[in-house]
Amino acid sequence: MNSRQLTVTVLAIAALVVGVLAFVLAGTSDHPEAGGEDGIIGGDFVLRGGQGEVALEDFRGKVVLLYFGFLTCTDVCPTSMGVYEAALNRLADEELAQVQPLLVSIDPARDTPEALAEFAQFYHPSIIGLTGSQEEVDAVAADYGAFFEKEAAEDPTLDYVFRHSSRYYVIDQRGQLHDAMRHSTTPNELVARIRTLISTETSRDPA
Repeated sequence: MNSRQLTVTVLAIAALVVGVLAFVLAGTSDHPEAGGEDGIIGGDFVLRGGQGEVALEDFRGKVVLLYFGFLTCTDVCPTSMGVYEAALNRLADEELAQVQPLLVSIDPARDTPEALAEFAQFYHPSIIGLTGSQEEVDAVAADYGAFFEKEAAEDPTLDYVFRHSSRYYVIDQRGQLHDAMRHSTTPNELVARIRTLISTETSRDPA
């Protein structure tokens, strides 16, 4: 192999390595890759829960946790909800009073507000399940950079399932997205992020 061929080979390998790293980082970054039309990730929304309309701005002054999932999910969502549950159970009562966890269904055709409420309550009484029209859910997911795609189900009892991203969106007391924590996040890591926001807000309060 001459020097020119060697140089081309090295450059090709370098490009491949960069591509692989970019792919890995895109999948593991704490921040999603896309956002709304204005390029800002996050934002206010209004969806429906078991008791009627729920708006993100209803929870100003609280740390909001946001997760996108669906009720017939058999693997990723139960694991994530288990992390939700464990994290919330680690908070003291006064901390829990400053946190609002939300579960948004990406499958509004099958997940009713009542079913979502029952599912959410199974994991923790403070979790609120939300849904809306498919267009409304799509818009919220797009704003937060959440990905989901319908695909055929292996289970013959189901028409379809979703392949979807799995992140814990942590929204601060002013309604701004603070973090999008990946699926591998542990309950302790989620608690630490919540407590950071609580302590930061407390330090802003006048003495």
